[in-house]
Amino acid sequence: MGFAKPPWGGKLKGVVRILGGKARGVALKVPASARPSPVRLRKALFDYLRLRYPRRGRFLDLFAGSGAVGLEAASEGWEAVLVEKDPEAVRLLKENVRRTGLGARVVALPVEVFLPEAKAQGERFTVAFMAPPYAMDLAALFGELLASGLVEAGGLYVLQHPKDLYLPLGERRVYGENALTLVEV
Repeated sequence: MGFAKPPWGGKLKGVVRILGGKARGVALKVPASARPSPVRLRKALFDYLRLRYPRRGRFLDLFAGSGAVGLEAASEGWEAVLVEKDPEAVRLLKENVRRTGLGARVVALPVEVFLPEAKAQGERFTVAFMAPPYAMDLAALFGELLASGLVEAGGLYVLQHPKDLYLPLGERRVYGENALTLVEV
């Protein structure tokens, strides 16, 4: 099954839509470099977060790509910050923010630059979600995020990773070929 070439140019990886909240159903533009989080994983994550955090807080989406996770958070009422360094992805993220009408903040920085800057500025988040490219050292990157201390007491660090990666901490949930590791503060 093929897809038509997207009107914004580039490669189409399928249709990614916001699943719930104010922007439910809005299609997102996906950069060629992105690997959007699967629908099943996003649905399960936000079902869990809705129950755990009836009062939304601040949501950090690292390696944001298309913004599927961070914009889902914004659509659900979270104050979302989306961090991405790829110029094409940043351009499409900003366009996706406009298309959804959500007030998410896009930060065009590498994650390794953002983390110490955010810590130095005293930024705090309720949830910090990280979905790096799977070819990277995921355990080391997640370790850097945990060491940053950016998540407030009662909050949650979340790493999306391949199901065959096992980390010796937190809770592990598997969704098809992907998994989430959740570490509570």
